[in-house]
Order: sequence, then structure tokens, then C-alpha cells
Amino acid sequence: MKTIIQIFYLFPALAVTVMSCQKEPIEPVTELAIDGEQKVIAVEKNGIGIEFCLLNEEGEPATVFNEGENFRFRLAITNNVEPDTAMYIISKFLQNSSLFMVFNSAGDTIGKPVIFRGADLVAETTNQIKQEEKWDIEIPWHETRGTEVPYDYHNLIRFLNSYFMGLNQQPLSKGKYYTELTQQFCLGKYLPHPQSEFVCTDTLELKINFEIK
Repeated sequence: MKTIIQIFYLFPALAVTVMSCQKEPIEPVTELAIDGEQKVIAVEKNGIGIEFCLLNEEGEPATVFNEGENFRFRLAITNNVEPDTAMYIISKFLQNSSLFMVFNSAGDTIGKPVIFRGADLVAETTNQIKQEEKWDIEIPWHETRGTEVPYDYHNLIRFLNSYFMGLNQQPLSKGKYYTELTQQFCLGKYLPHPQSEFVCTDTLELKINFEIK
């Protein structure tokens, strides 16, 4: 496979979505138990809403999956900062090495579904998210996009101004696992150059315990 180019251009911007991990109201939690009633991590700090969950093959939030099931990771950011304030997403969290990493119950690293392959030169101010809008990312555990032969960088997965390649992970064996992310999330305000102003959450520790049966 040819060396992957780290800088890319001329890709369309990722659309902001208004979907949610679940329809019913969510209680604020930062850790999910395998046998707990709540299936979605939900927290809001300084007007930035964060949702983190796993989805089963029916697209429903879950913490228990059948052996061989290709579950998905979902992370969503909502702008609730204040009305009539245009914001943009700071994408640094996409380069967190723990993003979507899976560990077994003993704390051993199992792996993650994708690997970061670079970012383009588009300014982060293009990552617009309006008030009450939600942006989300979904990645299946078994992800093959970007691995096509012959290699074509157009097949890489784009989120905001970052690019990823699937790692073709095999289904997890039966057992208990968790995925854990420690991250601060920030939105920027549009201000005259060279001024800048950011709104951020605290550093959040988000953990999902799950089981393969």
C-alpha cells in the first residue's frame, strides 16, 4: 500500500446532524454499567452537550451484544451555548489515541476500529455548529473503509477536517470489555481576526462497560 498523504484537500464538509443516541430524555452520567438501565453517557458543561454510547446492529444504544455482532461507537456534540451565537468545533479530540479504544476487563488493550491518518489545511472555523445543532460520529468495530486495494485516499473516512482508515478488526470474543475516553471538548466563537474565544467542558472521563455474549 502506498504511503498515506497526510494533507488533503477539496473534500465536502461533513454535515451537522440532529440525531440522538436515543429519543427519550437522558440523565447526566459519565459511566455506564453493563447491567444498568441507562445506555447513553450524557453530560453538559458550559453549554456543550456530550453523548457517548455503543449501538447494536439495529442502531439502538446497548451495553450487551451477541458474539459476532458488529456494534458501533457513537459520539455526539451539541451546541447549547447561547442563542444566536455561531460556533465551530475544535477537532483536537479526534486525535486522542484513546478514542474508541477497547480494553478487556483486566485492562489489557484490545484495539480500536480506526487509525488517524492526517488532517487537511481547512481552518477549524469551517467546522460550524449552530445553536441547538448536533454533530455526531459513528464508527463500527469492524471498519474496512480506507483499506481498499488498490489504495485510494479518497476512500478514507472524514470527520471534520480529520481522516481515518479502518483497521478491519475481527469480532470480539465472549467476555467483558470497556472503552474509556478522557477529553476536554471545546467550541470556538467567530470573532474578528486575530481574536479568538473558546467555550470548553471540564476534562471529562467517559467510560462504557460492555459485554459480548
